[in-house]
Amino acid sequence: MKGAIRVFARFRPLGRSEREAGDSVVLSQVDAFTVDLRRPDHKDSRNFQFDSVFGQGSTQDEVFTECRDLVQSAVDGYNVTIFAYGQTGAGKTHTMYGSKEDPGLAPRSIQTLFDMINRETQRGGKAFKVKAYMVEVYKQDILELLTDPPQKGQKAPSLQVKKDVGRGIMYVEGVTERPVSTPQELKALLVEGERKRHVAATKMNDCSSRSHLMLSIIIECTVKDTEQVRYGKITLCDLAGSERPKKSEVSGEALKETIEINKSLTCLGDVIEALTKGDKSIPYRNHKLTMLMQDSLGGSAKTLMFVNCSPARSNTEETLMSLKWASRARQVTNDVKKNADSKEVARLKQVITLMSQAQNVQEEPSEKKDMVS
Repeated sequence: MKGAIRVFARFRPLGRSEREAGDSVVLSQVDAFTVDLRRPDHKDSRNFQFDSVFGQGSTQDEVFTECRDLVQSAVDGYNVTIFAYGQTGAGKTHTMYGSKEDPGLAPRSIQTLFDMINRETQRGGKAFKVKAYMVEVYKQDILELLTDPPQKGQKAPSLQVKKDVGRGIMYVEGVTERPVSTPQELKALLVEGERKRHVAATKMNDCSSRSHLMLSIIIECTVKDTEQVRYGKITLCDLAGSERPKKSEVSGEALKETIEINKSLTCLGDVIEALTKGDKSIPYRNHKLTMLMQDSLGGSAKTLMFVNCSPARSNTEETLMSLKWASRARQVTNDVKKNADSKEVARLKQVITLMSQAQNVQEEPSEKKDMVS
């Protein structure tokens, strides 16, 4: 089933520092699908159309209402990805995670997921298992966020992205999948992972994310009468924001982080560009971020992208770049597939996956030995 990536645009109100500096608004909502950007150095404004637009007054509840169907898709056995893109300080983390008082997409999706599972369980005939893992892409490394931190002086191990030959999807090798049975348990893991994420203060953002954050929720459903097994997955991704070092005034380690963030987002843009052109070779392997998102971009997932924008005149160029980027992403088509197997096929695929992982473990020492010799 072919399906284009859906793209929603959301822009925040002016921030306090922007108002104090006398900044003006250049981005406005024309209707439910159109935004208008007035560029100071151009006579004419420029319109961009998306699948939905949320203006300055939009609420977290309004935003989630438009995404609720994707949670049901995951329960039904589809891979689902929701990710947020935009410059630093544009409101991505607020949209994806929000706060305790005003929760975003992730906590609302978690609550809704378990509500749906409980309703289906009460009807009878189905049994569910839920697991979750959380990682961040920091510089060139994929780091776990739901395990104990390394001891002082030790570096956390960098995980690798592999292809599950049984299911034909990408996975993080060796990641710890935590079983959960209630929304409270999963929300606690979400808080734990957010707390461990790399953040720093910059001139553009008091709490700037210095890594790409991904929460993946795996739903296994067994239909008792037919013994059919369905596998759904929701991946909620808060991308680190693009930024110009001169504007954010970062230096030292923060500057290195900015360079790596911009590099990874460039690689993501290259993948989208190649997909829209219909290139035979897609550069997924140029960065671990794009390898992780391979299922979501041109793969088998139902994908929703949020482009978060600043409405401030001082950020006009960054906003224009974000809107152009999102417009290209809207042209990408995924080949959406449902993950459903008989119980025996599911068992055999699991065996194949375990054998493949064991082979990778055996090959690593051999490769190191060859390097030494």
